[in-house]
Amino acid sequence: MKNVFVALSALAILTSAQADDDPLEPLNRRIGTWANTTYQKQAAWTPEERTTTGKETIKWILDKKFIQIDVINADGTKGRSLITYDAEAKVYRSWFFGNQNEFPRGESIGRWDSRTDRMDWTLDFGGDLRGKMFFQFSGKDKMDWALTIRDGSGKLMMKTGGSQTRKP
Repeated sequence: MKNVFVALSALAILTSAQADDDPLEPLNRRIGTWANTTYQKQAAWTPEERTTTGKETIKWILDKKFIQIDVINADGTKGRSLITYDAEAKVYRSWFFGNQNEFPRGESIGRWDSRTDRMDWTLDFGGDLRGKMFFQFSGKDKMDWALTIRDGSGKLMMKTGGSQTRKP
């Protein structure tokens, strides 16, 4: 869990003005190759602040039902995310797998707000660990995100975020 920030740079970075009409459009905007910078602030899981850079490659899979996000960071962390839209529940769902023993332990639910051009996520990491995250484009080819994870007593376990720029 200490390297969950890999997931965060890879997790759904989703927005679109047409998302209300076509819920897959926010996913479609992510397709391509992105350069990322990810930071971690000091918290229980991360005693030292750090920053890393990396690359994400994002493509549609399984008949355009999921996007697959593959991230490789300069510090050696790697991960894969799968994201889809659950039409029945009208939410986005995400799963992350990483080379630091990260795998799905609870639900990751995303909700799109077309008024703010922002995707907000609630994350359940199992036990008493919960997180909140957002992703927001600041242009067609740039986006920012942030995540906090707290335990049941409110103790800050992780605070991370970053920015991504689409590569030509």
